[in-house]
Amino acid sequence: MPGKPTILDQRHDDWPWPFSLIPRRWNAILSDVPPRTFGYAGDVPPPGRCVFAASRFGFMFSFQTRSHWLVRVGTFRYDMVDRYYTFPTFTLKKQVA
Repeated sequence: MPGKPTILDQRHDDWPWPFSLIPRRWNAILSDVPPRTFGYAGDVPPPGRCVFAASRFGFMFSFQTRSHWLVRVGTFRYDMVDRYYTFPTFTLKKQVA
């Protein structure tokens, strides 16, 4: 596995305040093993779609409204680009269209 992704040196800008002050590395685990997903094989679904993912770490539910608001909640989230899990996950943010 390659070195630590640089995003883990940042804070959770996708979490509501005051949780956004938490560094990402505090609740991340590097892994090359992605979860099994149902509904959409990705982390951020297209507008109007949802994702349900299950793994040995629990579940994650995510949906994006047609107006590009992302809502995500669960016991974990897997970042498919940087290959790490986040525990727990809860996100409410406006996506750039």
